[in-house]
Amino acid sequence: MSAADWAVLGGAFLGGAIPWLEAIVVIPAGILAGAPPLLVVLAAVVGNLITVWLAAYFGEQIRNWWLRRRAKRRVASDTDAATVPAKKQARQQRIDRVMKKWGLPGLAILGPLGLGTQLSALAAVAMGVRARAAFMWVGLATILWATVAAVLTTLGVSAFGLGAAG
Repeated sequence: MSAADWAVLGGAFLGGAIPWLEAIVVIPAGILAGAPPLLVVLAAVVGNLITVWLAAYFGEQIRNWWLRRRAKRRVASDTDAATVPAKKQARQQRIDRVMKKWGLPGLAILGPLGLGTQLSALAAVAMGVRARAAFMWVGLATILWATVAAVLTTLGVSAFGLGAAG
């Protein structure tokens, strides 16, 4: 492999790790730049999954800390659910409806297309999903979409004779 291929792979890794840039965006760019498609997919997905794991793990830690803190404050002030503002209750009910309708698989599948994988993992743990489950679902969806992006790009490159692959 040439130095240019290594640079493209490094860019795919870093690009996959950047929130909202996503592996499904950098994979076509890496393939069109002429790097080996399988290595581009691996680099982009690994970069993306590292940051998804970090988001899920630390999101869960922060959520647990917040829940402990809130419980202590409620005990100290002797408040109950009736004193929670209606706006917060409505927001929680909306989140519950989304999770009941689509669940974690829906959130994970749609994540790379709009919300972003890191934010999808954070949203899942914020709703009470364990970090491991959030990472597994978002990771599987990332691998699925990365494969789709690579296949479509490779087919397009060979069909139109573009890039180094054509």
